[in-house]
Amino acid sequence: MTLKKISSETLACTTSPARPFGCMELWAGNERAHRSLELAGLEADVIAVPSGADTGGDLSAVFSCSDNIARVVLADCVGHGYVASGMARHVHHLLHKFQDIRDSAGLLAALNDKFILDSEKSTEALRLTTVVTGTFDGTTGEFNFAYAAHPRMLLWRAREGKFLEIGQGLENLPLGFITGEMYNEQSIRLHANDMILAFSDGATEVQSPGGKQLTPKGFLQLAEATMARIPGPVRLPEFSTALLEGVQLHRGSAELEDDVTLMTLRRFS
Repeated sequence: MTLKKISSETLACTTSPARPFGCMELWAGNERAHRSLELAGLEADVIAVPSGADTGGDLSAVFSCSDNIARVVLADCVGHGYVASGMARHVHHLLHKFQDIRDSAGLLAALNDKFILDSEKSTEALRLTTVVTGTFDGTTGEFNFAYAAHPRMLLWRAREGKFLEIGQGLENLPLGFITGEMYNEQSIRLHANDMILAFSDGATEVQSPGGKQLTPKGFLQLAEATMARIPGPVRLPEFSTALLEGVQLHRGSAELEDDVTLMTLRRFS
C-alpha cells in the first residue's frame, strides 16, 4: 500500500506485510574493525571504532539473501562499553531469529516486540536501541530502507556529485520503547556508482575541544569534502578511512567519546 510520494527519486513509502526469504550472514560485529565485502550488485565497506574498548554498542551486519538481494543493518545501543556491548550481542541474536523477514519495516517491528519481551523477562532491563536497515535488489537497483529513530542515511548521487539525506518522515521510535510500534519504509533506486552512507550518531555528535558539535549538516559537508579530496576513482576503504579521520580531526583526538561506525555501500558500475 502506497502512503505517499516522497520525491521524484522515491519509489514508495509502504507498510506492506512481511514476506519470508532466505538470508545468510556474511559478516557481523560490534568490535573494532574495517571490512570490505561484495554483495548482490553492491560493494560494501564497514569501519567501526568502539569508544575506549575493543567492543561497543554499535552492531553492523551484512546478509546475502535469495532473489539477488543484500541486507544491511546498523544498530546503535544506548551508551558504550561493557553494557552496550552486551546489548549489541543480544540484537545480533535477534537478527538471526528474524533474518528471513523480507520487508525492512517488518523486520524492525519484529525486533522491537521481541526486544521488549526479552527486556521484561530480564533482571537487567535492556536499554533503547536505534536501528537502520536496508535491502538492495541487485536486479532492479531498488534500495528499501527503514529507521528506528536512527540518524538519516546519506545518498551520494554520482551524476550530481553531492550527498543528500534520505528518509524524511521515517524517524519512528527506537527498539525497546513500546510494543506494537509500526515502522514505515521507503525505497529509492540506485544508479551506477551511487552510494549509501549509514552511520551511528557518534559521527554527528562528536564535539570539538571547544565543545562545538559536528551535527548532521556538518557531517554531510565533511563527507562531501572528503569525496572531493580523493582522486577518482574513489575506493570505498580509502573513503571510509578518510571520513573517520575527518571526524577524529574535529574531535582533536583519535580517541572518541562515543562509538563510531561508518557503513558505505556503492552500486557497481
